[in-house]
Amino acid sequence: MTTSLTSLTPRTLTRRQAGGLGAAVLGALGLAACSSSTAAPGAEASEADRVDGGELTIYHANITVLDPRQNHGIVGRALADSLVDADPDTGEILPWLASAWEVDEDGLTYTFTLREGITFSDGTALDAAAVKTNLDQSAQQVEDGEGWYYQGLFDDYVGAEATDELELVVTFSRPNPSFLPTLATGQLAILAPSSFDLSYEQRDNGEFIGSGSFVLESYTPNEGIVLARREDYAWPSGAATHEGAPSIERVTISFVDEQSVRESALQAGETDLAQNPTTQVADQLEAEGNGLIFRAQSGIPYSLVLNLTDPALQDIAVRRALSRAIDRQAIFEGVTGARQPASTSVLTPSTTGYADVSEHLVHDLDEANRLLDEAGWTTGDDGIRVKDGRRLTFELILWWEPQEVSDALQLLKEQVAGAGIEITVREDIGGAGGSWRDGKSQLHLNSATRAAGELALYSQYTNDNFESASLIEGVDFGRPLDDFTESGGLSDLVTAQITEPDEEVRAQLLAEAQEIIVRDALRIPLFDNINSESGFFASAPTVHGLRSSTLSELVLHDIWKDEG
Repeated sequence: MTTSLTSLTPRTLTRRQAGGLGAAVLGALGLAACSSSTAAPGAEASEADRVDGGELTIYHANITVLDPRQNHGIVGRALADSLVDADPDTGEILPWLASAWEVDEDGLTYTFTLREGITFSDGTALDAAAVKTNLDQSAQQVEDGEGWYYQGLFDDYVGAEATDELELVVTFSRPNPSFLPTLATGQLAILAPSSFDLSYEQRDNGEFIGSGSFVLESYTPNEGIVLARREDYAWPSGAATHEGAPSIERVTISFVDEQSVRESALQAGETDLAQNPTTQVADQLEAEGNGLIFRAQSGIPYSLVLNLTDPALQDIAVRRALSRAIDRQAIFEGVTGARQPASTSVLTPSTTGYADVSEHLVHDLDEANRLLDEAGWTTGDDGIRVKDGRRLTFELILWWEPQEVSDALQLLKEQVAGAGIEITVREDIGGAGGSWRDGKSQLHLNSATRAAGELALYSQYTNDNFESASLIEGVDFGRPLDDFTESGGLSDLVTAQITEPDEEVRAQLLAEAQEIIVRDALRIPLFDNINSESGFFASAPTVHGLRSSTLSELVLHDIWKDEG
């Protein structure tokens, strides 16, 4: 059985008091819930059939960062819990380490009541002082340049006070609509205070202590990870389907970078879960009776990020021509398929604040050629345009991505050539290195996982954040972000919406910001994506209880296996 891809209409953030096991209803953060694998095609196992015990094997691409605060993924989510959780279907905030919370009428003060009896895996108690340390360290992490997932979230952080052993009061100087939805993710997972005595590199390697339902038994870089269940775990989130400790006793994750090898291993019965199957083989695996679990990623879709130090890309006509030359529908029909449709905005439809601005993403090759003609770019003998001796050619950096992404870029190259634009693709395995960081390349492919659209745009599209978000070292664009737009005002829109308490006003500000970003091609959206890195898996028919977090990560806590 497959996750439904029917899109829900995102609702804007709503703030209200919550007590007991109540919750603040927030903007819809996702598509339909991920289904369990099935024992036979079309037959779902129920909780009454749950089997305790057994081991789970996963074939997964290499994982180099285990700390959920620095990289989202299945391992960090299994090792560390969050103060609250969120329902991926509705965005409703649910209890987890906190059993209750209240937000004052001004949206400035949050009061959390913690569950009793929670301990970290080293046996130390989780109390309000520990949570205060986590929030203080989150603010520090941003100052250290490491908290890029939630950049901007703590700009107006006044502080946290442990008013009782199990009560914490968090205060901001201005409203912060993104706080609760981000708090529900691993990006603000709660770690034992001793974890913050470690370096970021040590935490990358799993040397932190969490309160999660699994503990790290071993981590061998470039080889694999073994997780063991916490037998005394008794505080699953309100999104969990299973109370108490996990059913699975041990999880073995083997690092296998080749998608085809992972797929073949599942078909041969060598693994229970294969991460990120290719589009074509995923359909075949499902037809053979295996399960598929995936969920649309919240945040920013696969897009072309532009190096605006390049003189050609500083020209709005060139950027718009590049966007118009791309036939997103053809990419959807020929490569990415229903699970990853053509983008309609710089935010995905499963993200709070999303607005459809697809009128600016229409394929129009004639318009692309007209724009370049008027901008003085003439067609050379080889079909590539030239101006002042400069060929209209761009190098695009592709970091590690699935095969269908590489295939989509090959098709994109052919499409833009029709407007006289040449793109060469360079694979830069290992992240934002070399030719992008030093500013020598003009484009890179990027998506961004964020719990809230408000924070997704704020972290990149203000005059203050624009240069740091580019990931180009020592960059100086020579002018502020607004000077790259036709009408200006983008930075003010994005800055205003991050603290706007009125949900309708905030939605309008976000909609206007998305239109400017897409219309003026500051980022060029291509197609919406599932979370292939840590949330798209094919599963054997014996595996049940699969679900996704609000960031589309596979959650290990509820999984169980039958004997098959």
